[in-house]
Amino acid sequence: MQLDIGDDTLHHPARNDAGHALATLILASRRSLWLRVPTLDALTDNAEVCSAIKRLALSSARADIRILFDSLESAVRNGHRLIHLSRRLPSRITLRQTQQDDNDAEQCFAIADGTGLFEASGWPRPGRLDLCGHRLPRAPHLGRQFQEHWERAGGSPELRELRL
Repeated sequence: MQLDIGDDTLHHPARNDAGHALATLILASRRSLWLRVPTLDALTDNAEVCSAIKRLALSSARADIRILFDSLESAVRNGHRLIHLSRRLPSRITLRQTQQDDNDAEQCFAIADGTGLFEASGWPRPGRLDLCGHRLPRAPHLGRQFQEHWERAGGSPELRELRL
C-alpha cells in the first residue's frame, strides 16, 4: 500500500493488516508521530511498526514521536519491542501513560505530520480501520485531544529501567 502525507484518499485496510497500515503511515511521515493506544499490545509490538518508528526516530534529531497509552498490562514483563526501542532512543521516543480520567479503551489512532491518520476505534476489535494521508478535519481534532491528554499524562513507573 502506498501512502503520501497530503493525499486525501481514504483507505479501509482489513483488521489483520492493521500493523502494516500503521507502519505505512509512519513511513510516510517526515516530522512527527503521535500514537494513542489503549494498551501496548500486538499492534505496537509489530516488527514492521517498530522498524518504521525506529526509522523515523533516526531520520532527524527533531523528530517528534509521542506514544500515549492507558495500560501496560504485561508489556514490560513480556519484553515489548516498543518499550525496548524507547529505552534505546529515549531522547527521540517518549511514552506516557494517561491519567485515569483520560483512559478510553475505544481510542486507537496515530497522527503523522499533523494530518495523516490511522484510526482503529475500538481496538482490538475495531468496527473498521481508516488510513489517510490527509484526513481533515478529523486528524487535527484528534491531535488537539491528544495534546490535552499528553499534557496531563505522566511517565509510568513500570517503564523505568533499573541501572546499577
